[in-house]
Amino acid sequence: MRKRWLLLGLGLLMLLGANLRPAYRVSVGGERLPGLYTLREVLDCTEAAQAAAEEILDNSAPPPALRRSFRLSLRAADGDPVLLTDALLRATRGVTVSDAVIVNGTRIGTVEDGDYLCAALRNFIENQMPMAAVSGNIGGKLELQRVYTREGCDTPYRDMVLLVTGMAPVVYVDAEGKLA
Repeated sequence: MRKRWLLLGLGLLMLLGANLRPAYRVSVGGERLPGLYTLREVLDCTEAAQAAAEEILDNSAPPPALRRSFRLSLRAADGDPVLLTDALLRATRGVTVSDAVIVNGTRIGTVEDGDYLCAALRNFIENQMPMAAVSGNIGGKLELQRVYTREGCDTPYRDMVLLVTGMAPVVYVDAEGKLA
């Protein structure tokens, strides 16, 4: 009888051991990320972030403070590798996130805040509007895209407004829909 209980206990331990998965909790720059990561995911994300930072900065940047703590878990690793890579890049000294400004398919630079650029562009268009006009719009397609870039390399808003309106001139229309 005792042997059966011992075998049952051993069997349960083996079942539990077979379902335990090694995983890591990860913190970047002191901020803990949600979920668990495999060692391979942590290494791959670190390598990808380091390669991107080197490309952005044109040199080898010191990696940000990454802390991982080992866990055995019954559930599979569920951390988001994109979130980890993003956190590593944002924590890299000299790398920042900006809005790339694209006019008619051509990237013309970056600004810190695309919404602020759009407000400055609207203000510029309204202040330059002829008396006969009721509205004005740039004569092209303006796109904003979040990108990682080098810190301190954003174009000043005033200069970017001039670049945008130079590549896509403003078209003013009067109340009858004719060019003003």
